Amino acid sequence: MLIYSIPMVAALVGALFSIMPGLYFEELISVIASVAALLGSALLFFLPDCGGGLLYIDGLSKIMLLSVSFVYLSTALYSITYLKYIENPLFQKRTFYFLLNAFVFTMLFTVSVANLGLTWVGIEATTVTSALLVATDNDETAIEASWRYVIIVSAGLVISLIANIFLYRAADTLDIAALLDARPEGLAVRLGALLAIVGYGTKAGIFPMYTWLPDVHGKAPSPVSAIFSGVLLPVAMYAIMRMFQIAGYPGMRTFGLVLGLLSLGTSAFLMAAQRDYKRLFAYSTIENMGMILIGISVGALAAVGAAVILVAHAFAKSSIFFLSGNLLSRYKTTEIDAVRGVGSRMPRTGYALFFGSLAITGAPPFGIFAGEFMIVAALFSNHRPLVAIAVALLLALAFLAVNTRVIRMVFSSPDGERMERGQLGTLVPIISIALSVATILFIPEIEALLRGVFGV
Repeated sequence: MLIYSIPMVAALVGALFSIMPGLYFEELISVIASVAALLGSALLFFLPDCGGGLLYIDGLSKIMLLSVSFVYLSTALYSITYLKYIENPLFQKRTFYFLLNAFVFTMLFTVSVANLGLTWVGIEATTVTSALLVATDNDETAIEASWRYVIIVSAGLVISLIANIFLYRAADTLDIAALLDARPEGLAVRLGALLAIVGYGTKAGIFPMYTWLPDVHGKAPSPVSAIFSGVLLPVAMYAIMRMFQIAGYPGMRTFGLVLGLLSLGTSAFLMAAQRDYKRLFAYSTIENMGMILIGISVGALAAVGAAVILVAHAFAKSSIFFLSGNLLSRYKTTEIDAVRGVGSRMPRTGYALFFGSLAITGAPPFGIFAGEFMIVAALFSNHRPLVAIAVALLLALAFLAVNTRVIRMVFSSPDGERMERGQLGTLVPIISIALSVATILFIPEIEALLRGVFGV
């Protein structure tokens, strides 16, 4: 049992050592902790599933643990260079690393525990740690965005708490293994399942309670935006996936499909009107979460596609926000029209940004493209051609909205001297983008991990 807890224990130890007085190597501690978490998560792929005691780790949990641990490591590495460019004298590096490690611990805890009540506790804990991370810059607008995030997300988590109460009323347990064996039915379960989609969907950036997301991404430090978008929202989606496993009745699937379509449509049209590149990429995250919800609502092949998007999104979207941090540290603005000639002035950042934008919008050969293709194909095979066509058109609109703006920033005429960031600040996102392509190679393994889940 102890070996299955290595990832979250590593993050917890990293948090405790980062805040200890007298120690001044928070960066090294965080990198060591993140490496240990990633190695621990990789080790679990060679071990049988764990379904006893306090932990429940199956194929879905293993996918989540590996995604969170990788973005944890890349964020710790990228932060080493990025934090040097924060000019606010009130910023405290030790506090940032403590909260980063604690935040990751809460996410790893959430996807490892064996009880839906503890899953709810873990997601609530991510709200506290992540809200404080957003405000670490001690900027007035960042603090305001953090409070808005806490208020909206807390409302959603109250709804998900009520969902757990309904489920407990029907089954007399919140143990995941017991619920999967019993497959409880009845009105209480159905209501709980619908409320869970709305409640946890608030944290995952699902329509209609997604308004906090672009505000937070627009104001948070770029490493925080990367880990928020890359894995925090998928962790909230993990709770919805568990509810689909337990109570995936047709009405729930239809409800999830509708909310996924609304999330996809709303984000696609809002992206077309954006003038701030961090908000643009935040709306792209809503689009990706909408596609994941559509995938798990349809099930079978589409659910595998949703998992592929989840993994590829973790790599690609974290890299995009790392690159956004590079732009912000040099151009001192997030306005799209004010950023010109990136390909000439910051060549590594510029070309990585171009390929990263292709990755997050589902261009081949990136993993998100494979996942989206599987979902659209599943919609056609499930006799939903109009839905499939609508999804394809909205994806095309989102693709154009993001890439036309990125192309303008990267390939426009330069208007200044070269100002490329250091090697580490560009190497980390480039590796992440490459892994987004490599995700395609592991689709059979992802499918094997999900066998028996969501009708796979």
